[in-house]
Amino acid sequence: YVSQGLVKSQFWRYVTVLVLLFAIFDTVSSVTHYSIPEEMEEGSVVANLASDLGLDVKTLSRRQMRLDIRSNKKYLD
Repeated sequence: YVSQGLVKSQFWRYVTVLVLLFAIFDTVSSVTHYSIPEEMEEGSVVANLASDLGLDVKTLSRRQMRLDIRSNKKYLD
């Protein structure tokens, strides 16, 4: 026979793992897309990435944030 306390602890362990998995999936799956017209002039502002990502602009320098842009990446064939 399995004790009631062991069953409860296993239940809460599974619940905790499920909640963590859902939180991780939500974080990983949130992607922001920006639409940029072809006619837009070079150097135009498209969006405020810091605010869209929920970052404090004042701490970006201290965190040494970098933006990795790959202009040769193909999305369509």
